[in-house]
Amino acid sequence: MAQDRAPMVTDDPRSATVPPLRAGSHPVRPDVFMHTVFVNTYAVTTGAGLLLIDPGLEVMATAVRQAVRAWSDAPLHTAVYTHGHVDHAFGLRPWLDAGERPQIIAQENCVARFRRYHLTGGLNARINQRQFSLPEPVFPDRFDWPTITVRDGLTQRIGDTEVRYHAAKGETDDALYAWLPDRGYLFTGDLIIWSAPNCGNPQKVQRYPLEWAEALEEMAGLDAEWLFPGHGLAVQGREGIRAVLTETAAYLRSIIDQVLERMNAGQEPEQIFHEVEPDPELAKRPFLRVNYDHPKFIVRNLLRLWGGWWNGNAADLLPATWEEQGRQIAELAGGVDALVARGHQLLDRGDLAMACHIAEWATRGHPVHAGAQELKRDAYRARLEAAGETMTQGIYRAAMNDAIRALGGEPEAPRRRLAL
Repeated sequence: MAQDRAPMVTDDPRSATVPPLRAGSHPVRPDVFMHTVFVNTYAVTTGAGLLLIDPGLEVMATAVRQAVRAWSDAPLHTAVYTHGHVDHAFGLRPWLDAGERPQIIAQENCVARFRRYHLTGGLNARINQRQFSLPEPVFPDRFDWPTITVRDGLTQRIGDTEVRYHAAKGETDDALYAWLPDRGYLFTGDLIIWSAPNCGNPQKVQRYPLEWAEALEEMAGLDAEWLFPGHGLAVQGREGIRAVLTETAAYLRSIIDQVLERMNAGQEPEQIFHEVEPDPELAKRPFLRVNYDHPKFIVRNLLRLWGGWWNGNAADLLPATWEEQGRQIAELAGGVDALVARGHQLLDRGDLAMACHIAEWATRGHPVHAGAQELKRDAYRARLEAAGETMTQGIYRAAMNDAIRALGGEPEAPRRRLAL
């Protein structure tokens, strides 16, 4: 890792090490200030004022502004949302409250996203609670709306600085990346996050792996000298930047091609899910680690995108309730006690996936059975300890805590929380 510039910069992305929640703020270039607390916020100096890319989280907004203002007192000319997620587009309020009136640039679908967030605030709050293991539902309900929207592309001149905005799809349908050709700076938003691409989240709306790969390949053609991602380390050097962009695209295309081949051959969704794996060599890259999303969730998202929601099992088209299924399975097993005993046997031998299935059947069919809830608690605790990525951990922890509550206990918090 390059230490001569800043600890949040690398010129060797294939061997870099990234702490999972690195925090800090400092200039990474004479004209670029980088603030990192979970998400990266950037301030760029121009002849007409600051360009602020991704104002960040609402809860960190004041700290972000204070850090930027300690670096520069230039007026805020333009704020950019690389997409409308809460960790990127909800930190502008302290700037506005201080009397600044920047242009606010976003891709046009960001407006529809904010409207959807207003309609589904309670749902999203509960998703965030489960995904990040928060003590209570959390989701913002105040929006700082874009003043300029971009459909496909936009060129802006701020003083002596030209900024080219390009629309994309990837983690969201409102992605926007910014290219400063005179300086060789590329701001990717969450098209690069120093993790396996976040395009399969099982609790969120549709994501777009193919368009994501295309956007990465387009960015690789820009021949940037500096890459500033939505999360993780900035990258210096054309060779390293091209590797990050093209290899992330290749990682996605490997999964896309496998799914398409199997779908077109008539395989059922569950078979596709179990057979498709990411490229094993690319999966070793530090910038493609499985620590947030999971490649199997990308497979699920492609199946949903191209094939609908049916899983290929005809019984699930108009199914019986999970409760009735659980009661029937327990009866076939010889009673819920026998089902629970079998679950513990599977758990002891390390078959965690099947132990969780049995725990669900037992607790769905007999929710007040203490042994069933104990099995569910133990099975999901084991899966939680084995899981390495945030999304999976959040769901398993929530299931474990549901069982703990049913047993009259206090839910268990994660050792380390994300600051959302």
